[in-house]
Amino acid sequence: MAKLMLAIVSLALLVAVVSAADPGPINDFCVADLKSPLTFNGLSCKSPAMVMPEDFALRAFRGDADTNNPLGIGIIPGFAGVNYPALNTLGFSLAKINYAKGGLVPPHTHPRATEVITVLKGEVYCGFVDTAGKLYAATLKTGDFFVFPLGLVHFELNTGSGAAVTLSVLNAQNPGIQIIASSLFGSTPAIQTGVLSKAFGISDATTEAIKKGFMPAP
Repeated sequence: MAKLMLAIVSLALLVAVVSAADPGPINDFCVADLKSPLTFNGLSCKSPAMVMPEDFALRAFRGDADTNNPLGIGIIPGFAGVNYPALNTLGFSLAKINYAKGGLVPPHTHPRATEVITVLKGEVYCGFVDTAGKLYAATLKTGDFFVFPLGLVHFELNTGSGAAVTLSVLNAQNPGIQIIASSLFGSTPAIQTGVLSKAFGISDATTEAIKKGFMPAP
């Protein structure tokens, strides 16, 4: 009986892992029709007769994103539902990130995707924290890669002397993103102050001050 229960638990875990990934495509491709309001756990497809070679090309990464903001980063997406419809149903997405000197991608998670980044320019310190609270971090230079496992909190910081650029590949069409600080201190409606104060070991006054930093401008 013990062996049977172990087998059942193992099978359940395997199914859960397999189910976490995007479903496999059933056609050669399904270029998204961004004008269609219909969705089927993805985006509806263009008629094959309407698909052009240009649909499979992405040229947005030729430019650079604006980094003139408090975090010093700018992101150009390569998402099926935004600017790269040929990725529809293929199970991954892309992002180019530009960093000003000292630019930071703050701690965040992707609930539906593992992410691999490569440094295209500069020097980036990045890492993730596992569920036991252990940090895995490294300083990357041009040509280096790093992987962030699915769902774990991770970050990237430009530690070089100038601008930096990274390219991210995520194994989900819609990986989702949850930035830790803004999710907790800028939620709508707001989390009760006492909850955050106790969780972080800070005063109510400090919690309220942090919350104000995440309030939308009037």
